[in-house]
Amino acid sequence: MTVVRGSRGDINRIGETRNLSSNGVYFVVGGPVELGSLLEFVITMPEDISLAGPVRLLCKGKVTRVEQQEEALYGIAATIERYEFLRENIN
Repeated sequence: MTVVRGSRGDINRIGETRNLSSNGVYFVVGGPVELGSLLEFVITMPEDISLAGPVRLLCKGKVTRVEQQEEALYGIAATIERYEFLRENIN
């Protein structure tokens, strides 16, 4: 996954999704994200889950929990308020 934008502007951090449901996501990322901030993030679901090639979702939500893990890693729980499928550019 990629955290694209937060309440205070662009973030552009790569993270790893640990848990995903229709209501929210828990991921680990290499830097803090402010509790309560609004987020925009892209989740790429692999082919073995989507059964139709990689599927990318642009999600918007809110940070509900921040946990410092090892050194510079942070566990982030966020809601998923809205999402849309991203399509690859076809030329």
